[in-house]
This record gives sequence, C-alpha cells and structure tokens, in this order.
Amino acid sequence: MTTATRTTTDLKQAAQKARHEMEEQVSKAVMKQHAEMAAALTKQQKEVQSLQGEVSLLTAALKKQKSSGGGFPWGLVLLVGGGYALYRSNPTVKEQIDGLIKRVNPGPEGNLARAGDAVKSAASDVMQGQSPGASVRAAGGEVQRGGEKLVAEIKDDLQRKS
Repeated sequence: MTTATRTTTDLKQAAQKARHEMEEQVSKAVMKQHAEMAAALTKQQKEVQSLQGEVSLLTAALKKQKSSGGGFPWGLVLLVGGGYALYRSNPTVKEQIDGLIKRVNPGPEGNLARAGDAVKSAASDVMQGQSPGASVRAAGGEVQRGGEKLVAEIKDDLQRKS
C-alpha cells in the first residue's frame, strides 16, 4: 500500500470515527432535550389538573352561592384571583391571553392580528385543497380597516399638534 493510499484510508477512518462520535453526541443531546421536555410537560399537566380541580371547586361554590341567593361573590373573586395568578406565573397562558386581547382590540393592532389569522386560514384552505378566496378577502379587509384607522389616528394627531 502506498503512502497516499494509507493516508487516504486513515483519513476516511478518522472521518467515520468523528462522524460516529458526533452522531452519538447529537443523539445524547436530543435524548436529554426530550427528557427535559417530557418533564416540563408532566409538570404542566399536573398544574393543569390542579387548576381544573380548583375550577371545579370554585364552580361548585358559585353554584351553591347562586342557589342560596345573594351575598358577596367570594367564589368569583377566588376564580378571578386564580386566573390572574395563572396569567402571571405561566408564560404560555399569558401569551394565549395576550393574543386573544390583541384580536379583540378595536384598534389597528387588532385588525392586523385578525388579518394574520385570516392569512393562516387561507394557507390552511390551500393545504386542504379548498379555495382561499374568502380568507384572502377577509385578510385584505382587515388590513384595509387597520390602515384606515391608522391614517385617521395620524390625522387626529396632526390636527391636535397644529
């Protein structure tokens, strides 16, 4: 075997060994990430079950209070407090609620959020082989209304300043 052939063979073996070691490291990292994700999901599932239990208790208390008639709605206060605590402590819940608030917002931001939803709906329609026409029109309408509101706000600001 010549020196060049031996060197080439050695390089191929070294590359295969390095590839194998890298694949092992990547596999270990992926397995660790999966384990962490599973642990996080298990924790969130326990939190959700706990919250479901609390909501059930609060619902029962509200029904009992409603049937007894009158009095201060302590159950409602507890329900709102629990919801607020969940909003403050769980980033996923906070993102979902903030997203819903954006969609309800009557300003340009709400129009843009609803336009984004309509675009997602159009993409979904295309993926399902349906016509995206209605969703595209809805998105265009929301963008147009958002633009109109933005122009109106700018005009109002300019009029106030002059």
